[in-house]
Amino acid sequence: ALPTHVRFIIVGAGIHGLSTAWHLGEALRRSGKGSGKDILVIDKTAIAAGASGIACGVVRNNYFQPAMSELMAANVEVWESDPVAYAYNSVGYIALGAQVQESDLTEVFERQQRIGYASELILGEAEVDAHMKALFPDWRAKGVTVCLHEYQGGFAFNVESVLGLRDKCLGEGVTVL
Repeated sequence: ALPTHVRFIIVGAGIHGLSTAWHLGEALRRSGKGSGKDILVIDKTAIAAGASGIACGVVRNNYFQPAMSELMAANVEVWESDPVAYAYNSVGYIALGAQVQESDLTEVFERQQRIGYASELILGEAEVDAHMKALFPDWRAKGVTVCLHEYQGGFAFNVESVLGLRDKCLGEGVTVL
């Protein structure tokens, strides 16, 4: 049965809207000030019909902006918290580059180390080649002198992860239309 009255309406059944609905439903239940039944999520098309359904699904902490490091580390922790529901695959992330990118990737690596994010920096063409061949025996790229190998991170199947959020919403009693 569709609700005839709700306290909260969230527009958009993508990752942001459904995450908001799920967390709001949890907060209402825990506080005793309501439940997910007070929440309606509406979307003009379908679940994950917009950007959430076409995003690449990469989960990483390789951003040059310093402010992103801790935020993205927390983001990775969320994905890792329920990999089945989020259709998340914790396979890591590798950024490779030529010598001109060494300083940028070194800076990202140093920030990752400061916050305890599991990663390794490999410098030098021979060293990168050996590292990559250990992972991929058919590796043949030349001129790659830097490898930032994040052991955390990975990828998620975008539509399936949003459907997992929908299921969490439904578990809180949220109505999704």
